[in-house]
Amino acid sequence: MEAKLLIAVLLLSVSVFSMSASAEGDDIVIESDMTWSDDMALSQNVRVVNGGSLSLVDSHFTVSNNVQIFVDSSSSLRLVDSDITSDSPPSGLAGFGYCDEANMSAVRATTSSEQNVRMYIRPIQGFSLDGAKAHFGNETKELSGEEDFVPLGSGPVDVWVGLTGPLCHPVSLSEISIESVGQERIWRSAADFQHRNMMVYGDTGFTIEINGHMESIGSSIFGGTISASGTLSINDTKLDRVGPIILEEDDSAIILGGNTEFTNSTDDHDVRARSFSTIGWGDDVIGSGGLTDKWERRLAGQSLSFDAMYVTYEITGMHRFPSYSNFSNEMGISFIDGGRERVVEISWSDDNSWESERIWSEQAIVTITDYRTAWNPEESGIGDYGGGQFLLEWENQIVVDSGTPSIGWVSLGAVDDGGNPTENISVGNSANMVAVIENTGSAAASLAINCEDVSTGSTAQISPSFPNAIINSGEQISIPFSWRVTVEGTESLKCRILTPTQLVEEFSFGGGQFSSNSIEWTEAEDQEVSTMMPALIALIVAAGIGGYFLLSIYTNTEEEVEDEDYQRTP
Repeated sequence: MEAKLLIAVLLLSVSVFSMSASAEGDDIVIESDMTWSDDMALSQNVRVVNGGSLSLVDSHFTVSNNVQIFVDSSSSLRLVDSDITSDSPPSGLAGFGYCDEANMSAVRATTSSEQNVRMYIRPIQGFSLDGAKAHFGNETKELSGEEDFVPLGSGPVDVWVGLTGPLCHPVSLSEISIESVGQERIWRSAADFQHRNMMVYGDTGFTIEINGHMESIGSSIFGGTISASGTLSINDTKLDRVGPIILEEDDSAIILGGNTEFTNSTDDHDVRARSFSTIGWGDDVIGSGGLTDKWERRLAGQSLSFDAMYVTYEITGMHRFPSYSNFSNEMGISFIDGGRERVVEISWSDDNSWESERIWSEQAIVTITDYRTAWNPEESGIGDYGGGQFLLEWENQIVVDSGTPSIGWVSLGAVDDGGNPTENISVGNSANMVAVIENTGSAAASLAINCEDVSTGSTAQISPSFPNAIINSGEQISIPFSWRVTVEGTESLKCRILTPTQLVEEFSFGGGQFSSNSIEWTEAEDQEVSTMMPALIALIVAAGIGGYFLLSIYTNTEEEVEDEDYQRTP
């Protein structure tokens, strides 16, 4: 009877599984609510999609290498009193690169053997022990090659063996064997030994990728990677060789509560987040400790965007650099540190004793060192554009538009001698033009305009050739100049503000064109009289001068004749 009941239960379980999950290639696809509560070995990828949910309850899963558990944005994964264990977890150890006694990498060697004991060590593949040194008790030993040993003396043994690399470079270990002299060596993964100031090294065995939601209660995860663009809620859960948990988006979130505990993270922090990801770290949550910090926030691809090219700046207060300088390219863009990822926040380990604040957050300052254009040359007396200094925020792109002008037209027209608008000018006279321009920006500009006759599109006869002025922030100014035409008729003037060639976009600082009202150019009524009078006056003057010279010549001739007659008289 009991056997029949068991068979019925198993058949029912299979039928429920088949209704809730399907095979898509080699993947298990879950699109509805499903609960797994048996122990099993998982060798296929699991995809929870289209609003599905997978609950692991009172179960133990051994996961094969490279298996992925994927949860899409509409779906969820729930672990309750369950374990997920990798069958190929990361197994090496890597130091942090410190040489002082307090922060030196070390492995604990223990044995109950009373014979002479040696600790044999091998480096991670691709590395060697050349230049490394072992520190044990009051002794040291130089190490070399792809395998070496540390003599620990007669047992029983319980000693911490410190390890330093050449020039304090990190030491890495793949395998360790602690054996009595003459015994066959039994190699074990280095990460299986108790260690301090070292992080686990190697590829994780499986991945859990959460675009939707994951909840873990009273469970454990060993040897896998967890990444999330969605949300994670983890309570009373052991996370061994799992960290750092990676939050991939600014709107990702992780809430850690209860007695959740990290151990053996594979980097120097347990959680890696983006600039604005949500991190909740409960009071009773325990991190890996030592030199492994609780979390880091990182920012990649950050750039400053300027309106002009070749703007230079300096940044102080970043984590890696005391100062950093760069300039904007032809597009006005400058990637900070080439766009490479940088740390902008660190929540220090509880074991950290040298930082005064428990959380360090970047408060970097950007200083504009050279932001010059044709509108603010040094000789103008106008300072650099860009606002001087500002706090570097954590957004991916920072638009630097403060401390720049914004120029626009108000009006353009002709005025008479009294300053009143006029639309009738005599040919041969000059029109008194006034260009009214405003600056609604936050910096002054030294600018000029040029103009053309609207009907012909040719350069207008204006004086000065390029009317100019300095216009301060928030100011409206009038620029006077004169304009002439040579033929009668209706004509208007179109002027444009000359913009700096350093700008990426021509009108980044404003500018543009503006046309005046039409002006009637007419011939003056007394033009014929006025043009004849100078000629008549010139003719009269010329005639007078000519008559004077003729009279002088005639008078001189008569005097000479009279003289001769006088001399001939006896």
